[in-house]
Amino acid sequence: TNVSVVPEGYPAWEKAYGAGPTAAGAGAAAAKAPVIEAGKESGSISVASFERIYKEAPDSVYFIDVRDPAEVATGTFKGALNMPVSTLEKNIDKLPKDKQIIFFCGAGSRSGEAFDMVKLYKPEIKPVFLDAAIKWSKDGNYTIKAN
Repeated sequence: TNVSVVPEGYPAWEKAYGAGPTAAGAGAAAAKAPVIEAGKESGSISVASFERIYKEAPDSVYFIDVRDPAEVATGTFKGALNMPVSTLEKNIDKLPKDKQIIFFCGAGSRSGEAFDMVKLYKPEIKPVFLDAAIKWSKDGNYTIKAN
């Protein structure tokens, strides 16, 4: 009753569901829904919760970078989707609905704006936003500090 198709094949399946194609492995991976701990601002996720999800279960959520493409080119979180806040309203119907969405930017203001916009236009989607100052380096590392 719980069937998934992985068109990319076994390597992608193993990455998503763990070692070995067993029903137990798939069920265990699917059961790892992230626990989102609230940040200070209403609708935000705490930095600690964000980092735990990013490191331990990044495939369980969608990370959406709402900065402009030129900013994203200087660095972003691995696996993040880019949907600039300036285009979000016209693309709001393209937002994924099958996992939790975490909006982020470099300072927290545009991610908060994205959160507010989705709550207004698509209340059935339950996003959160990261209210933090983030700086990325060219090697993929980052520093993050809660606002």
